[in-house]
Amino acid sequence: MTFSNQISLFASCCQVFRLILRRQFFSRQTIVITVLLGLAFTITMVWLVTDSYVRSPIRGTTTQALSPETNAYYVVGERVDAESVICFVQGRRGGKREIKARVSGIISEILFENEKNVRRRETLVRIQPDRTGSQLAREILSPLFMGFLLPIISLGYASAAISGERTNRTLVYLLSTSIPRPLIYCSLYSAVLVLTLTVTLGCLASICFLIGANGVEVLYKYVPVVFVSTISYVSLFLLFSAWVRRATFLALAYALMVETLTANMPGVVKSITVSFYANSWLYDKSLSLGLEPNIPAYNPVMAGTSQLVLVLASLVFLVLGMWIFSRKEYD
Repeated sequence: MTFSNQISLFASCCQVFRLILRRQFFSRQTIVITVLLGLAFTITMVWLVTDSYVRSPIRGTTTQALSPETNAYYVVGERVDAESVICFVQGRRGGKREIKARVSGIISEILFENEKNVRRRETLVRIQPDRTGSQLAREILSPLFMGFLLPIISLGYASAAISGERTNRTLVYLLSTSIPRPLIYCSLYSAVLVLTLTVTLGCLASICFLIGANGVEVLYKYVPVVFVSTISYVSLFLLFSAWVRRATFLALAYALMVETLTANMPGVVKSITVSFYANSWLYDKSLSLGLEPNIPAYNPVMAGTSQLVLVLASLVFLVLGMWIFSRKEYD
């Protein structure tokens, strides 16, 4: 092949890349993913502004405590830390209990009066807590982003890349060109991967920046994991798209049944999921964020093992998908 032919072939691949990128972006998948991202941001915002409630552990009489900073009673708008003693409750049968804030934040409402009786579990104070990176990772990113959004975004674009072209009857046109099938597949893969990485990393950064500076450390730890995991998911779901016509249903079944249900199961079953290795990588490098596995049977692998498995799996899925695409007859 001459140099001019190579240039022409490269230009043709770039045209396929732009075509697929544009079609995927202006598609129904983008609308669905946008709605899901909006729900995720709404959940995160609600989580940010939800107050923490300090309740009385016993029945008794309340006594206000003095703030060590102002030497006066606590007032609405004052900052407290987790060990700040908000008040005391004198039990009916003797004994005085210290009531601590338990979280760092700002007092938003004081619901008790000095020297008044309170019931057990009655709310005494509402505190708007300071959200930390550890809380964001444990309560939002791990269950919501890694466990749901990341595979759904990946399958939304990757599983519809080839099957969508078949439905629109444009795949036959692509296959009738002089571009070799492996290069067409690589162009499809590149377009889907660029779009998916842009959405997933952009979503991750947006969620982390919602809590300000505390989210920067979390973002730094999550970016490489999300990057490699997205590549693995895209490679797998594009393989599904090359293999079956209705790849989205197969990808959804895999994401919801296999990834969600088996990733935390004991034994070796979980080792067939991408999320298991992604979470193992996170647990190994993010102990400072409080992400230690709290399921004894989980037994995560080392970060190096997780990285190796994810990279090798991505390559295997890519090569296998390319092989299927090169030999399968499409109508």
